[in-house]
Formats: sequence, C-alpha cells, structure tokens
Amino acid sequence: MTKDDLLGIFRTCHNNCKLVYAATVLFGHEDMAQFFTAWNAKLDLPKPYPDSEILPLIYDRKVLKHAFVQLYDTVHRTALTALFEKTKDYCEETGQEAILHEQPWYQFWRILRNCFSHDFVFTFNEYDKKKLPVTWNNLTLDSSREGTQLTHGEFPREKIWVFLREVESSIEKNLA
Repeated sequence: MTKDDLLGIFRTCHNNCKLVYAATVLFGHEDMAQFFTAWNAKLDLPKPYPDSEILPLIYDRKVLKHAFVQLYDTVHRTALTALFEKTKDYCEETGQEAILHEQPWYQFWRILRNCFSHDFVFTFNEYDKKKLPVTWNNLTLDSSREGTQLTHGEFPREKIWVFLREVESSIEKNLA
C-alpha cells in the first residue's frame, strides 16, 4: 500500500458517510417509498432481496428511520475502526511505526477504536492504563472511564470526521 492508497481509503470512507447521509435525506421524503417501488420494478438488475423483504422496511417510516440511524452509525464506526487498522498496517509495512506512535492523537485513536469495536464501552488493558489519560479536543479519557459507555453527546458522528481529518492531515505531513 502506498501513502496515496491510504489517503484514498480515508476519502472513500468519508464519501461513504456522506452518501449514507444523502440516502437518509432522500428516504426521508414522504413519496420515496412509492418512487422506490416504481423505479425498482423498472430496473433490469439482479435483486439480492425479494420485494417482500424490502418493501415493508421502506413503507414503515418508523422502521426505516431506525434502520437509517443504525446504518449511519455503522458507516461511521467502520470508518473510525478500519482507518485505524489501515493506518497501522501502512506504518508497519513502511517502517514508520515510531512516527505513528509519536502523533499526539495516536493513543486517543487507539483507545477510541477499541471502544467503538466493543459496543462503545471503554475497556482498558494494562498497556492502555499506562498511557492514560489521553485527550483530544476537550475529551479526556482516563481510568475512571473503565466499563463506561461513550455517548453521541461526548463524541458525535460529526466530531469523528473532525478527528479523522486531523489524522489525515497529519499523515499527509508526517508520513512518507
């Protein structure tokens, strides 16, 4: 993987989050279910799911809203966790682990990634405990957070991308 490949993965993850937002807005329109039904019938594409499974989801606005909230969360969770792994892999492959570990956001990201991967609950291993506290943008993670859940109020989806843009900028400047 090259640095350009890694930065491309950042852009792709960000685009995925934007597209899910756009889809949420579109499917929020009151006529979207009828439009989907008509358009889907006209498309000559293989359908991975029968209409009997899709249409109830789309016509029940409460279920649809819940599904899109979950999808939006999933895409953001995946971005934060996958980009951590890809960045770590890139640095290991290119011998830049020391540079990665020196970044002021690295330990915060590592701990946040673990939290996102474990139902948004903080679980600190011995290595983590030695690195605490870690702070980014007025959010401090310390040992008192053990077993507690990270809330959207503390770290909303929008803040994920503020954080990841900072990481991306740092990668552009500090990694070869």
